Amino acid sequence: MKNDQRIIGITGPFGSGKSTAASFFETKGFKKITLSSFLEEQLKLDNKEISRKNLQDLGNLWRNEKGSGFLAKKALEFVRNNNIDKTVIDGIRNLGEIEEFRKASKFTLLGIVADRDVRFERVKQMQNRESLTRELFNELDYRDLGITEDKETGLQVAKCLAISDYFINSNDENGYRERLEEFLRKL
Repeated sequence: MKNDQRIIGITGPFGSGKSTAASFFETKGFKKITLSSFLEEQLKLDNKEISRKNLQDLGNLWRNEKGSGFLAKKALEFVRNNNIDKTVIDGIRNLGEIEEFRKASKFTLLGIVADRDVRFERVKQMQNRESLTRELFNELDYRDLGITEDKETGLQVAKCLAISDYFINSNDENGYRERLEEFLRKL
């Protein structure tokens, strides 16, 4: 990895605005890599539904079998192979991923947070995965945060948020872009 390589990693619970932030950075010249895209590719190859639960299950399986930083290693390999200078990584969910990125580059972790009710309403309106009831949302959200995970290789969004370098609250979408601009200026 080159010394001038810059990576912004984004963590946060689903529905918090990570993808919106990643797309914003993409407009600023960063190459966007979504960690779940590696999982989605495999689910398609396996002819399985691309649902949050299947993504969580496969991510946990890969981290158990290949190490907690495996998805980060896949992203870093892509960055290296394509000689990319500025990258934004969407969807960091395990401390091992952060460790891999910190070893390889100038890495800054951005935590995106939003209230659970706000996130539920956003996710309900998304058409890209399964429709969610409040009960299913809570079950998947607790798992994603790491509350119901018991292994080091499981989902750990709450722990990732705890060690973020910066935080942005996305409850109010008005001004969200400005807060992202301010973060980028601080880098």
